[in-house]
Amino acid sequence: MYDLNEWWTDKWDAKSYGRDFDFSRPFFDQFFELSRVVPQLALSVWNSENSNYCNYVGNVKDSYLIFGPIYSEKCYYGSPYYSLECLDTLVVRECQYCYECIDSRKLYECFYCQDCHTSNNLIFSYDLQSCRDCIACVGLRQKQYCVFNEQLTREKYEDFKKNLNLCDPKVRADLYQKLSELKLKVPRRFMYSNQVENVSGNYVYQCKRAKDCFYTDRSEDVRYSVQVVDLKDCFDNNYTEENELCCEYLGSYQNRQVYFSKFLNKVSEAYYCDSCFTSNHLFGCIGIRSDSYCILNKKYTREEYEALVPRIIEHMKKTGEWGEFFPVKLSPFAYNETVADEYFHLEESEAKQRGFAWKSDDEANSYQGPRASVPDNIDEVKDDIVDQILTCEVTGKLYKIIPGELAFYRKMKLPIPKRCPNERHKNRLAMRTPQILWSRTCSLCGKNIETVYAPNSPEIVYCDECYLKTVY
Repeated sequence: MYDLNEWWTDKWDAKSYGRDFDFSRPFFDQFFELSRVVPQLALSVWNSENSNYCNYVGNVKDSYLIFGPIYSEKCYYGSPYYSLECLDTLVVRECQYCYECIDSRKLYECFYCQDCHTSNNLIFSYDLQSCRDCIACVGLRQKQYCVFNEQLTREKYEDFKKNLNLCDPKVRADLYQKLSELKLKVPRRFMYSNQVENVSGNYVYQCKRAKDCFYTDRSEDVRYSVQVVDLKDCFDNNYTEENELCCEYLGSYQNRQVYFSKFLNKVSEAYYCDSCFTSNHLFGCIGIRSDSYCILNKKYTREEYEALVPRIIEHMKKTGEWGEFFPVKLSPFAYNETVADEYFHLEESEAKQRGFAWKSDDEANSYQGPRASVPDNIDEVKDDIVDQILTCEVTGKLYKIIPGELAFYRKMKLPIPKRCPNERHKNRLAMRTPQILWSRTCSLCGKNIETVYAPNSPEIVYCDECYLKTVY
C-alpha cells in the first residue's frame, strides 16, 4: 500500500488533468479549477529520512516538527538550517546542540540565546560574537568567562555555573530579567550583517546589492526577499534557496527563471505554477514533473507552446492578472493558519473585512488518559513521560515529548517544557525585531540610519562606525 507521497511520485501523471486555455475567461479562474482537481503532496519533504511531521524540508534526517530547513539532522521544533541536534529554534544556521536559540549561527552548545554568532557554551545571551563560556551577557566580542558582562576568572565563572540550575524556573526568570535590563543599556548595531556591500534590511550576510532583505545569505542583486540563501538576480523571493532570475516566488529551491509561482524544484522558465519538479517551459501548471512545454497541464509541442504563451500573456494583461501573484481566493488556508499572521497579525474581523478566510480554534482537548505531572528537575523525570499526554500551561492544548527530545534534555540538564510547541514558537517570535525599516538617527553621532528599530523604541542604536568603535 502506497502512502500519498509514494503514490504521487510513482503512480500519478499530472498531465491527465490537462485542459485547453479558454480565452473567454480569466486565467486565475481556470487555474483555480485546475487546483481543485489535481492531487497535491501531503507534505513537501525531499531527500529526507525518518522526519515525521516536518514540512518544506530537504535533506533532513531523524527530525520532528521542523519547518523550512535543509541539511539538518536530529532537530526538533523550529527552523534549524545546516544544523545538528538543535531544539526549539527560530532561524538558526550551522548550529549544534543548541536550545531555544533565535536568529543565530555557528553556535555550539548554547541555550536561550539570540543574535549570537560563532560562539560556544553561552547561556541567556544576546548579540555575542566569537565568545565562549558566558552567561547573561550582551554585546560582547571575543570574550570568555563573563557573567552579566563582568569579566570573571575561570574559577569564579565555573563556581557560578556549577551552582546554576536551569531546571529551576526562578533561576531562569532571574537570568531573563537581568538580561532584559542589560539589553537596554548596551548599544546595538543598526542592522546585523557581515561581509556585505550595498545592502539594507537585517540579518544579511555575504551579500552584494541586497535591498530590503531579511535573513538573506550569499545572495547578489536581490530585493524584497526573506529567509533565502544563494540567490542571484531575484525579486520578491521568500523561504527558498539556490535560485536565479526568479520573481514573486516562494517555497522549494534550485530554480531558474521562475515567475509568480510556488513550491517548485529544479524548474526553469515557468510562469504561474505550483508544485512542479524537474521541468521547464511551463505555464499555469500544477504537479508536473520531468516534462516541458505544458500549459494548464496540457502537453504541447515547442512551436505550439511558444505561439500560445504570448497570447495568454496579452489576455492576462487585458484582465489585469498579468504581473500579479496568485489571488487570495486560491489559498487553501485561512489567514490565521499561515506565516503571514505571524508577521502581520490581524484580528478576525479585520482579516474577514480584507477578504481572508479565518479558521476558528475548535481543537478538542477531551480527556485522553491520566494527566501527567512534569517535575521541574530533569533528573526526576521518568522514561514513561514519552507515553504520556502533557497539557500546555498557557493554552491548555495537548502535546507530547518524544524520546530523542527527552534524551537531549537529560544530556544538557534542561527542563521539560511546560508549554506546547506552538506556544513556544509564539514566544520566540515575540522576541524578534519586526521586518520593517524605519528612519532614525544614530544614538551617538546623530547620523541618519535605516533600521528595524523604530524612532521611539528604547534601545540605544548606533550606526556602523560608532558601533565598531564601541565594541572593539
